[in-house]
Amino acid sequence: MVRVVASSVRGPAHAQDGLPCQDAWKADTGSRASFAVVCDGMGSRPRAQAGARAATLAARDAWRLWRRSTAGAVEDLIRLLEAAWRIRLDEIPPDSAATTCLVYAEDEHGRAALLQLGDGLMARRTRDGAVIVHPAGRALDFGATLALGTPHALADWSWSLTTPLARGEALVMATDGVADDFDHRRLGELAAWIMDEFGALAHPGRALARELRAWPVPHHLDDKTLLVMWKPCNSPSDK
Repeated sequence: MVRVVASSVRGPAHAQDGLPCQDAWKADTGSRASFAVVCDGMGSRPRAQAGARAATLAARDAWRLWRRSTAGAVEDLIRLLEAAWRIRLDEIPPDSAATTCLVYAEDEHGRAALLQLGDGLMARRTRDGAVIVHPAGRALDFGATLALGTPHALADWSWSLTTPLARGEALVMATDGVADDFDHRRLGELAAWIMDEFGALAHPGRALARELRAWPVPHHLDDKTLLVMWKPCNSPSDK
């Protein structure tokens, strides 16, 4: 059984301006395969919130089709996601709804994919405590980022094919409101804290939201999303 604790909260800058949170996340911990997505709508775009929400749904749409067969490459999952996002937007112009996108997707055949377009953080904590950070991909000039809804190519995505989470392993996903303020050398500690302190709570997302709103870094402004997915050591079966 795979567990997830996640939350998105509005940053102080958006709260002050009366704007909604433009981050979004979604996860599915099915009996045969698991999935998680974290998106950060670009604040400079008027429909950023809609873009981020549409991207979480599009990623799930793409995963549900891709997971069925070993014939699909990771590139196919990306293409499905891109097309589904445009369909999910309906009449909203893509360039007004630009959003970054981070995805973890297992199939039903012992494979898992990591996808990233734009800023944010994905990292895997192994059972022995080692942390492997997924490379973010091509860097752009300061202040610019790659995103759905901005000019980019398939090669601008950073992706890899790996194995699904094993017992005792955890995945950390975060938007840059968290990632930019956090010492990546302590990601293993962060994952352990979330699992130990929040995993047994009745409403872990609410508790995590309180922690994110009380973010200890001075002068922080951004929306914040943090998601931790893990497979407990006492999980009754491996996928």
